[in-house]
Amino acid sequence: MALLDVRDIEVRFGGVVALDGLSFDVAAGEICALIGPNGAGKTTMFNVVSRLYEAQAGHVTFDGQDLLALPPHKIAKIGVARTFQNLALFPALTVLENVMVGAHIEGKVGFISSMLRIGSATEEKRLRSECREILDRMSLGHLADRPAFGLPFGTLKRLEFARALASRPKLLLLDEPANGLTHGEVDELGDTIKHIRDEFDLTILLVEHHMSMVMAISHMVVVMDFGRKIAEGTPDQVRDDPVVIEAYLGTPA
Repeated sequence: MALLDVRDIEVRFGGVVALDGLSFDVAAGEICALIGPNGAGKTTMFNVVSRLYEAQAGHVTFDGQDLLALPPHKIAKIGVARTFQNLALFPALTVLENVMVGAHIEGKVGFISSMLRIGSATEEKRLRSECREILDRMSLGHLADRPAFGLPFGTLKRLEFARALASRPKLLLLDEPANGLTHGEVDELGDTIKHIRDEFDLTILLVEHHMSMVMAISHMVVVMDFGRKIAEGTPDQVRDDPVVIEAYLGTPA
């Protein structure tokens, strides 16, 4: 059974149809990529899964639960985490404290209370230890006590991954994680995504425009255009699909 099952999702903003009967599923342990031109509806689909947008029709089932019936604040609790196109880190906080922001849903004491030393000292100690372990596993442990401000952009991307991992997700949504990276950093990012999938036993749904990375790391690719699915399959199947070539990838020179 698929971990994530999206069926006939429709999203409209006034008279604009952003998603038009979109359906696909993601098996546990897979890396699945959503690709398509700008405006195809990829980030809108992410926002439906993370409950930032309401769907006017359709169903989304995650790990056997009706995702659309849950309030947004329950999404992380059931095992869904995401990153955003633009970094949403706290520059003045340390690297460790930024990761702890993602871990606070696991504890009974909120992050702000923990930072102010209000509540359980035992829990704060546990969260700090767990977050340091995540940083170590992401090769960021040596930066734990440094402020996030001033760190290289590629490092900040990995820090955002670490913060998402701190909520112990089953499904990680990565929204254009290669945005702003150099070609060399994109190659490194692809290796990082495969590493965290294996290391943390994750399923990953990816929106990305860097086709070389998408084709290298994805198990399945869903191609969207104008809010609809126009193709779905393995990277090789999608790469050779004439409809996809015409709509998005372009005709080879």
